[in-house]
Amino acid sequence: MTIKNWFVRSERVKDKHNGIIRYGKYLVDESHPNHTQTSSIIPISGNIDTFIKRVSNEAITLDISNSQKKGGRPVQSYAQSFVFCLPPSVKKPTTEEWKEITKDIVKEIAKKLEVSLSDLNGKIFANVHDQDNPHLNLVVPRVLNGKSLKALDQKGTISVAKKAFTAATLAHCGLDVSAYEPLQTNLGRKQAKWKIQEQKAEKALLLVGHKTQELDDKLKQSRELDTLSIELNSKIFEWVFAVKADSYMDELVAQSDISDITDKIDNLNINQEQKAILDRLFESAEQKAGKALENRVRWKI
Repeated sequence: MTIKNWFVRSERVKDKHNGIIRYGKYLVDESHPNHTQTSSIIPISGNIDTFIKRVSNEAITLDISNSQKKGGRPVQSYAQSFVFCLPPSVKKPTTEEWKEITKDIVKEIAKKLEVSLSDLNGKIFANVHDQDNPHLNLVVPRVLNGKSLKALDQKGTISVAKKAFTAATLAHCGLDVSAYEPLQTNLGRKQAKWKIQEQKAEKALLLVGHKTQELDDKLKQSRELDTLSIELNSKIFEWVFAVKADSYMDELVAQSDISDITDKIDNLNINQEQKAILDRLFESAEQKAGKALENRVRWKI
């Protein structure tokens, strides 16, 4: 089964009892043709045979109850499947990290469905297909304690699952989905890309309730970089204006300020992509000014 990129997919398991049997066997079958690239299948929660029996019994019991009432609809799907996939380029979570990620996701789904976490915990099935792009398979019953969980495949529930996955991978593994978005090339007063990344990271951390020192440092750095980038853009504008106005003293002052700011940015150990963006900013300014900025080593920053 070829899955690419960082995403979450959810769908009903069709065809009632036969459907959940087929899907359950597929999830644990290492010799399945779709699993040729899967190095191992890692159990996370539950036993598939027990899960199949339990969800089937729940659904059939509800069908019998509904048949004795007016207006009761037969249960068409016994379970809801979720697939949480990571891209090939990230560091794979350990088995224990996958278990913690699963716990956080199930906790948020239970809240959304307004069901007891203790009731849901013992009635799910989850495993991981370990390959270049590892993915967590989570199967949740569509009938729980005699109640049909109709909200399982609604957009709101899927959205909660996505946010929980994003938060859990960040909290337990330090994997940040926002880091895979291209950096913003406009370093003006519009919100910089690293500011957007900071906000997403903070929101994700709040969802799970974890905040390590390493992540604190990352957020602090993004704030500093955001502030310095705005200051740098302003000083470069002043330098260009001074050059065009033939105001030598103002040019020197702006040049000195630019040097101080670039030293501070350099101390943040920014990555090569961010350096390239700032280089392009300098090149654009130099073209507008018609001269090179003195003492700018490429990349001094």
